[in-house]
Amino acid sequence: MNILKNISDRDRRFLFPALVIAGFVLVLLFVDVPLYRKGMEMEKKAGEEEKRLNSIISMGQEYLAVKDEVEDLRARAFTGDGASLAGIDSAVSRSGLKKRLSSLKPATTPAAEGMKRVRAELSLERVALDEVSRLLAAIEADGHPVAVERLSIKATYEDPSIFNVILVVNTVEKD
Repeated sequence: MNILKNISDRDRRFLFPALVIAGFVLVLLFVDVPLYRKGMEMEKKAGEEEKRLNSIISMGQEYLAVKDEVEDLRARAFTGDGASLAGIDSAVSRSGLKKRLSSLKPATTPAAEGMKRVRAELSLERVALDEVSRLLAAIEADGHPVAVERLSIKATYEDPSIFNVILVVNTVEKD
C-alpha cells in the first residue's frame, strides 16, 4: 500500500478508473469470451441433437404407420375365401372372361412373417375394353388387397375394337 501513498491525488483519480476498466477488460477477455464461445458450441450441439431427435421421432412415427398398415393388410388379406389366386380366378369367372384367359402365371416370394407376396400375370385374348373394366372392378371387389402393377392392351389385327390384354397384379396371402 506504500505505492498508493506515494501517488498523488490527481494520479489516483486517473489510476482507479483505469484499473477498473482494465479489470473489466480482463474479465471480459478471460471469462466472458470463453464462456460465450462454449455457449455457442453448446447451442450448436443442442441444435444438432434436436435435429437427430426429430429424425428419430419421425422414424418411429413412420414405423408405427407402416406397422399399422401391415396389420391392416394382414387383416384384409385373409378375410376373403381361399387363396388370393383363387380370388383372382373367381373374379375372371365372374366377369365372364374364363374362356378368354389364355394363361395365369403366378410367382410367390416371402413378404413378411407369415405372409407371401403373389405376383400373377394374366393373359387374356380377344376381349373388349368394357370387359377389361369389369374384370378390374371384380378383382378390386374380391376382398383381397390387390395392386395392379401393369396393364398392357394391344389391339388385334382382325378387329381394332378387340384387344389382347396382359394384366400383372400383386397381392399377399398366408404362408
